[in-house]
Amino acid sequence: MATATAASSADSDTECSVCHELFKNPKLLPCAHVLCRHCLLSWLASNPEALCPLCRGAIADPKEKSKTKGWEEVVDALPDDVAMAALVESTRVLSQDHVCVGCKSAAVSICLNCNDMMCQACSDLHTKFSVSSHHKVEDLSSMTAEELAASQPDHCSVHTSKPCELFCPTHGAAICHLCASAKHRACPDLTKLAEAADKSREELSQMVTSLLTEEQQLEEAVAALERHLEATEKVVQEAVAEIDMTCDKLENSVKEFRRRLKEMTLDAKAKVKDTVLTVKVTLLDHRGRLTSHRRVVNRTTRGSTNKGMCDVTRALRDRVKDILDTCGQRRAHLKAVSMFTLIIDAAAVSRIEKELSELGQVKISPASVGPVQSLGWRFHTNHGKNIVLSNDGLTAERVRGGRNGIVVADQPMVPDVLYEIRIDQLDPRYSSCYLPCGVVLTDPDHLRLPDTACSGWGREAVVISGAVFNRGHTVNNNLNKATLDLSEGTRVGVMVTTKAELHLWVNGSDRGVIATIVPTPCFAFFELRGRYQQVSVLPPTHPS
Repeated sequence: MATATAASSADSDTECSVCHELFKNPKLLPCAHVLCRHCLLSWLASNPEALCPLCRGAIADPKEKSKTKGWEEVVDALPDDVAMAALVESTRVLSQDHVCVGCKSAAVSICLNCNDMMCQACSDLHTKFSVSSHHKVEDLSSMTAEELAASQPDHCSVHTSKPCELFCPTHGAAICHLCASAKHRACPDLTKLAEAADKSREELSQMVTSLLTEEQQLEEAVAALERHLEATEKVVQEAVAEIDMTCDKLENSVKEFRRRLKEMTLDAKAKVKDTVLTVKVTLLDHRGRLTSHRRVVNRTTRGSTNKGMCDVTRALRDRVKDILDTCGQRRAHLKAVSMFTLIIDAAAVSRIEKELSELGQVKISPASVGPVQSLGWRFHTNHGKNIVLSNDGLTAERVRGGRNGIVVADQPMVPDVLYEIRIDQLDPRYSSCYLPCGVVLTDPDHLRLPDTACSGWGREAVVISGAVFNRGHTVNNNLNKATLDLSEGTRVGVMVTTKAELHLWVNGSDRGVIATIVPTPCFAFFELRGRYQQVSVLPPTHPS
């Protein structure tokens, strides 16, 4: 592992992201991250997929292991970060107590050849001794680790007491004169090390210029994407307004059609009813006249003399005939009765439905800024069985008590973006409890959801609850009560930084680092349990 951690003034870039100590035998990965050789071997032993723990970039092809004796040969094939090693050594030297190596009094200067700190008197003597008169001594108070590392003399790796003065392009090595006459006699084009360094410095300068130019272009591209998102939000607002206006217009037309059709139906009903009632009154009048004459005829038949019967018969004959003729017209009256029929053109309805489906479309086409991520985030459809989603996946409600209340984001987390929810409703039947949250490392499309996040995921997640469970290991920190007894309206969120650190946020306040070396991609999750009944998604933000 690495040596003891440097003082607080040391540059954090000299610390390994795995062991958090000063680098020892730093190795430069293909992704440009740096790890201790031993840390890298330990990481590869437990993570055979051979991905960088910081960015998940490929360290090596796992198949390369089978072609060699093991990961050691793969790691040793990676270049040593000699600049980092020199910087670490300089940091170690400067972090020591500033005590004179000779008289143990306060040191004021340092010898760049010996790396010894000296007081003023010892420094004066040091420059007078013949063996060290050529040494370079500098003021200690203004010396930085970078300056100390850059000013170190170049010694031959074979003849360690000899300075490197030549460079062999064939072997890419800095050598001394003994190596040049012994091992590099046949090598052509040996040059002075200073000249080779000047060429390297020029090449490195060009690299920096190219990298800086590309970095600026990427920053401009990111800024363009931000502007594109703002423009997209404006377009969305305008589109939603147009959708509402169009649908309101269509809805008003449908309402008017419904009103008019109902009005026509009621008018038809009134006409049919009036006709029926008129015919009914006419027929009832005829029936009354028939009944009256039938009674007269029955009475005459039963109680009249022959003369009286003849007189009545002569008087009623024409009248009854007229009545019967009139009543015989009832068929004509009944034919005057009608019934209305509602006719709705099914083909026209189908045609309108088809036209409505084709009335508006949302088309996504390439933009000049390139592809961008979809607006916002939602809860994934893979959720706990006691969860019901609404509001197009933006709201989650726990409909039954107990467990099975996990909800997961539908998209991977973007570095330095806060994924946040708001507590909308509490269940008064429950009292004190935590709101578990964190990140899962498996795509929710293929994620197995446990009953509870605190004990069912193991190495698949980082869980923040009554304790912090980092991929199966319990971590002790002072954040274990940050999600306890939250009230309605509280905002809770998680964020993974570009340094692969997981942060917890509560009500817009960063509560600190929960875990480090968080692999990507990862997905935010929250668990509704106990008193937490309903939560809603908040738009992702980029905290300053």
